Amino acid sequence: MTNKLKLLNCIASDLQIIHSLRLIHRDLHSGNILQDNLSNAYIADLGLTTSTNIDLKEADSVFGILPYIAPEVLEKTSYTTASDIYSFGMIMWEILYGIPIASFYNIVYNKLFGSELQRKIVLDELRPPIFAETYYVNLMKQCWDKEPERRPSATKIIQTISKWQSDEVILLELSESNEKFKQIMSIIQEVVGARSDETYNQPNTHGLMSGYKNASSSNEKLINDLFKNASSEEELALSFEEVLEEELFVLFKSIENMSLT
Repeated sequence: MTNKLKLLNCIASDLQIIHSLRLIHRDLHSGNILQDNLSNAYIADLGLTTSTNIDLKEADSVFGILPYIAPEVLEKTSYTTASDIYSFGMIMWEILYGIPIASFYNIVYNKLFGSELQRKIVLDELRPPIFAETYYVNLMKQCWDKEPERRPSATKIIQTISKWQSDEVILLELSESNEKFKQIMSIIQEVVGARSDETYNQPNTHGLMSGYKNASSSNEKLINDLFKNASSEEELALSFEEVLEEELFVLFKSIENMSLT
């Protein structure tokens, strides 16, 4: 878990520098994170970076990969530094569970049009699933809060992560949680079927999201059948709940009760 915190601190530090220059990245996702070892990373691809002083009327275009785009941006509000923080929250989820979020969404929502998925993100506050409440998760949830003003700044994130790295109580919680996450991650990978070679091809991740395996054909069939048999958007939503709540959440609860000794 220590390496994960170091990675996040590197990413947050780069983001803080970008924001201190009154700039917004606008396309922050794991494919734009370069990594030279297990605990050192850099934000890359500044091609869509823009000034925080840009006029709202000039910023009506939406850029990026859908799961990382903040809900206010999807509603045609201009990008802000808080929009980057939302994207950072999604990267936190990927680093925590080791699954590319684009791959996860593509498997679970592969029958939904982009506009419908966008509606769920904005109106239903759709976010990736979480399976435990920890300091890490609480910060992650703050980053993807629906209200931009409630999201922490990059500076605040750095301060928080730095505090964690010297707090024995928090480090112990993160260490214990990490053991559970290792187990639940393998379950998520099997049930959801994160397929790097088919659904998520980002050559610049350099190991950031590596290590996930292909799903078994039976689990892929389970998910495909759920969507195939759904006759409406409501049924699709119910299918999603069945996969996550009944298959993943219940399994996680059983793992949570297991002794880690």
